[in-house]
Amino acid sequence: MPRVSRSPSHAGSWYEKEGTKLEQQIEGWLAKAKASGQPAGPAARAIIAPHAGYSYCGHVMAHAYQHIDPDSVRRVFLLGPSHYLATRKCVLSGAQEYATPLGPLPIDAGVYAELQATGAFEAMDMDADETEHSLELHAPYIRKIMGWAAAAAAAAAAAAAAAAAAAAAAAAAAAAGPASSAQRRPGMPVTAAAAWDVSRAFSLVPIMVGALSTEGEARYGALLAPYLADASHLFIISSDFCHWGSRFRYTFTNKEQGPIWRSIQWLDELGMRTIEKCDPAAFTAYQQKYQNTICGRHPIAVLLQMVAHSAAKWSIAFNCYDQSSKATSSSDSSVSYAAAVMTPL
Repeated sequence: MPRVSRSPSHAGSWYEKEGTKLEQQIEGWLAKAKASGQPAGPAARAIIAPHAGYSYCGHVMAHAYQHIDPDSVRRVFLLGPSHYLATRKCVLSGAQEYATPLGPLPIDAGVYAELQATGAFEAMDMDADETEHSLELHAPYIRKIMGWAAAAAAAAAAAAAAAAAAAAAAAAAAAAGPASSAQRRPGMPVTAAAAWDVSRAFSLVPIMVGALSTEGEARYGALLAPYLADASHLFIISSDFCHWGSRFRYTFTNKEQGPIWRSIQWLDELGMRTIEKCDPAAFTAYQQKYQNTICGRHPIAVLLQMVAHSAAKWSIAFNCYDQSSKATSSSDSSVSYAAAVMTPL
């Protein structure tokens, strides 16, 4: 039976749809981020990164993703905001995998079952899933950073070189039957098994976060905190920062900062410093005071609540910031992008 796959519905508009070109773009951004001279530090256990079109924020995403150690990750929790589906809960995909131009990402059915058993998570239909972009925009980066795209290319080249030998081995392969479940990922055709780097096999846990109350943020943070305790788990928080302009219905300006774009940067940096405190109450107070249009404020708050419910101590540090444009007048608009890395102390 075919696996239920969420299609890359924003490929070709928000990011490159051709796999080779997309991989080259991501490699270029990662190379520039690594060349920026940022200290390596410990591997990220969580990151915050944007989800706009790659031409606007792909380079910012790289500053977070470069700190992931793919060899230590076996499960990726991806939390992103809901831009279209009205809900005050967290929502799970109905798909079994996320398709990307670089290949599929398998969704962890076991963890999904555990989350559903709590009664706190809803399910969404495929239309709602494929309309939302906050999770999808991270899927190609996840696939690339884990090394699977490169593994697939190497496997394809090896398969072509071994074509002559395959004919001689066909009879023995037929007698032995299909590859065992230990040799291939569930649901993948036997012919595609070589495209998966088994040493880096991991699963995805995508979670769409609704418009949670402060109490809801605390509840989901407590539910997810045990998963943060596992060192083989990585959390990716999808969020842009300030959406400024009349089309976003947000025009807060601190005139002491000079040009509008500097006021926006001041506001975002204040938010980033607040997040770095790892104090959910402080972030709630910041949002109540400024109402900054950080679209991933609820996923960020859930992460901070996870930290608050954790026995370990954590550090969050932002390392990159940019804006889609430099707003200078009331008729302008802009969206801000920031990257952060969370590591254990």
